[in-house]
Amino acid sequence: MSSLRAELPLLHDRHTHVSFYAALAGAADLSGCGALGAALEKLEEQKGPLRLGRGWRNNLYELPPAALDRLGPALVCNVSLHSFRMSAPARELLARDFPDIVAGIDDQNWVERHLPRVFSLFTVAGAYGIPAFMERLSGLGVWVVEDMLVSPEEAALPLARDYAGRVKLWAAPEVYRRLGPEAKKAVGGIKLFTDGALGARTAALNGRYSGGGKGMLLHSDAELTALLKEAAGLRGRAAVHAIGDAALEQLLSALERLRVPRGELAVRVEHAQLITRAQALRAKRLGLALCMQPNFSFDSADYADRLPPEYRRANNPFRMLLDEAGFVPGADLVFGSDGMPHGAGPALEAALFPPYPGQRLTLEEFRAGYCLPDLSAGRLEVEIDEEKRTAAVEVRLANAR
Repeated sequence: MSSLRAELPLLHDRHTHVSFYAALAGAADLSGCGALGAALEKLEEQKGPLRLGRGWRNNLYELPPAALDRLGPALVCNVSLHSFRMSAPARELLARDFPDIVAGIDDQNWVERHLPRVFSLFTVAGAYGIPAFMERLSGLGVWVVEDMLVSPEEAALPLARDYAGRVKLWAAPEVYRRLGPEAKKAVGGIKLFTDGALGARTAALNGRYSGGGKGMLLHSDAELTALLKEAAGLRGRAAVHAIGDAALEQLLSALERLRVPRGELAVRVEHAQLITRAQALRAKRLGLALCMQPNFSFDSADYADRLPPEYRRANNPFRMLLDEAGFVPGADLVFGSDGMPHGAGPALEAALFPPYPGQRLTLEEFRAGYCLPDLSAGRLEVEIDEEKRTAAVEVRLANAR
């Protein structure tokens, strides 16, 4: 029998960017574009003083400056959220209010070190798009979300006020320091970065990308240690972005040297895609939690142009983490989407039918690590077809909002 029916609670997406994606809700969605021509057509359909695009996949095509300039003011965000393209007319339009971003947007090192600042360019509209975005998420089966890089205060306050119990907020140190008292109180933890992303070839590797390069570490060992100490003093909780094995090595070594008592700093590692078995065992001994994205298992196929075979096989090693290192779904291993994409259907298909067997989760593990504890908010009616490798989902909300 290849078909299975199940009923699951709605999702708790522990890693996304609510204020950022809400601001981009009206942007051209380029995620389905496989070539430059299709992307340009989508962007040409955009109206307004600044054409916005999201979901550009640089593993499939580049966005030449000349082609982008012909569109007028245009700003495009890569699917990784770590790489951007800005036309010359857009630079003229934005130079007065965002001179630092205009000057640094082409420098990938600058972008990685100032990502919260770049996000602020998109979220300057504040809370305008949040209600529609939250309604869209609930329709996709996502009820509770964690905004991993909230900015600015105009977004933090309504998220905390209007969606109490449904939204949890994290902020970068430089953003947190600028927030007012009420917004600071709403932020539950501090978000730190150690490296970039695979899509931008900036995730820090011990090995090398195909074609050369090892990515980048964003901080010296001393700087990372100081940031962890600051996070302990600000909120006592840190969510640390670390994708590559070199970034994970730096983070684990810093925490081992720091020896901050567990009661003073709780650390959750975000992504941990290329974590090794030895690193997983160290993370377990340190009492760290891992927040990972089943949909990123497909990076093993999507980024075959840049990841050598050994890294493609090592990506998202869920079976090793669960069966050998002893991580427990829902306890110290939890899941989110990073919005790539949102929704119960894609999350289930990525968890159950990934490119490699070592990436596969069981339905029970998915429920424990990704779903709400019960059906009080609603339910997901799921039909799984093992032969077709699909998961059809019907969302039933208990109380539509």
